[in-house]
Amino acid sequence: MTLDRFRVDWDPNALQTFFSDSDERDAVAPSPIKHFFSWQELRSSGRLTSVGSRFQHLFSSKLDIPDEDEWCFERPLGKGSFGAAALYTKWNDRQEKTDAFVLKVTDFEPGQFLPATSRKIFLTDEAAIMAQTNNLGSDNLVRLRQYKVDRQFCRYYLEFCEFDTLETLRLRYKAWNKYLPEAFLWHTFHFLAQAYLDFCTGPYRSLKFWNFGEILSGQYLLHNDIKTDNIFLGMNATKDEGTIWYPVPKIGDFGLAITTNADELTTNTAQALQRGTVVWSPPEQRIRHMQDWRMYHFDGDVNPRFPSNRDTSLHRIRPEANIWAIGAVMWSLMTMGEIDELSEKVDDILLGEGPAWRTFDGTNVLHTVDPEIMSRYSLELIELIQECTSLRPADRPPPNRLVQDILENLQKCFAREEEVFRQTQDPTPLIVAFDQNQINDFPDGGANFTKRSYFWDDFADHLLWGPKELDLLCPPAAPQFLNFDDRWPLPLRRKINERWRQAVLKRDRRAAQSRHGRTTPSNVLQNPETRQFDQHSADQPDAQPRKRARL
Repeated sequence: MTLDRFRVDWDPNALQTFFSDSDERDAVAPSPIKHFFSWQELRSSGRLTSVGSRFQHLFSSKLDIPDEDEWCFERPLGKGSFGAAALYTKWNDRQEKTDAFVLKVTDFEPGQFLPATSRKIFLTDEAAIMAQTNNLGSDNLVRLRQYKVDRQFCRYYLEFCEFDTLETLRLRYKAWNKYLPEAFLWHTFHFLAQAYLDFCTGPYRSLKFWNFGEILSGQYLLHNDIKTDNIFLGMNATKDEGTIWYPVPKIGDFGLAITTNADELTTNTAQALQRGTVVWSPPEQRIRHMQDWRMYHFDGDVNPRFPSNRDTSLHRIRPEANIWAIGAVMWSLMTMGEIDELSEKVDDILLGEGPAWRTFDGTNVLHTVDPEIMSRYSLELIELIQECTSLRPADRPPPNRLVQDILENLQKCFAREEEVFRQTQDPTPLIVAFDQNQINDFPDGGANFTKRSYFWDDFADHLLWGPKELDLLCPPAAPQFLNFDDRWPLPLRRKINERWRQAVLKRDRRAAQSRHGRTTPSNVLQNPETRQFDQHSADQPDAQPRKRARL
């Protein structure tokens, strides 16, 4: 099995199996992540799940690739309800890193495989969809480099994006009370809009057993889980050393994605597509809030083949569902607001109650914008985000026009910034700190963002997955104690708690030196294009039980 050779044979009569059992590696020294192996969590169903067995499999199983000996396990990267991920890196004889990939394992569940009648044995929807997105050759979508199934897990060998996620970046900037530069927001918007265009145009094949592999006219992709946590930041291949550049945003995690079209009567309805993170769902998927048919906003999207009735869950989910979530991502980056705030506005409008309903103009969920945002960002950016988050799909911008509008405004924004730079010779307003050591040198930005009680909980959660050789991020206004997740194994919590204590001491020491005029030189301007990948580490104390449930 070779990396970057993953293919699906779309001939429905051709037998293709993706099963290949994974052997354990030869005995190695005790695992540096051994505390992860005891991790257990209680699911909402009441069933106890061994998260630790996934990490143990990631650490101890062979990769089943030709140059196996050149690859090494580097660190865990994260875990979800049904899987876990780790980073593997490749090194040459000069101890130089030459390649990297993420190995994601998900539990072996028979229901996730395509019907055997397609003669594709152990092929999941996720792998089949990513085989198609790979073929688009898009820089805006995370690539699946290889895929296989063993006796326990489905194994996805994924492109590694070294600058973590947009949510990691947003949490950092909010913790430092800093806004992101408008140039970066246009840059991000441009790549996400290109991804939306890819989702709309494809081409995509049917995964149904009766017409498997057929390219259908009007077929599009619904991601169903676009959010800041699922948008990764990869290296920009066009960057120029010594200049300001930004990583490339890439949409990943296609575990809930489907391909569909407007003519699918039973599978393409809001009722059938109740999936994904609820607070990031577009309005048309929130059928539990559509309690009064007289306030039903989506009757125009009901398939005419359905008999006339007052059911508020039978409307189609159009490709515009993707752009609503992208608009929500951009709103979150622009305002540093929590998605719960936007989600509550949508729910109020659908229910016909609350402040958002009383000010609803019939189109815009984001009818009013904070004066600080109006003074900081251009009207063009604000209005385009408002349009993307319109309540009804028909009021959201079509993909080609959206891409064109963003490109024009991106060029105008960069021209303005270039003129300002010529006058000031100060690149600081354009720099985005992607490296956690870099942002640790930043002073508090003074924005004084409102931080709900769970903000620091989310910030703490992201600290578990970073390189342990780096200091933990410690913002100037961060609390002395963080409430780490009580579901983490006790040794992990104790360890990360000690690392947090050391980070607070270093932060306070830097602040004291600054007050006395003995600051060490900052590397912020010396290395604006820093490549350090910031994920987060693993250490924490005996914390009080806490966890806000995010559906």
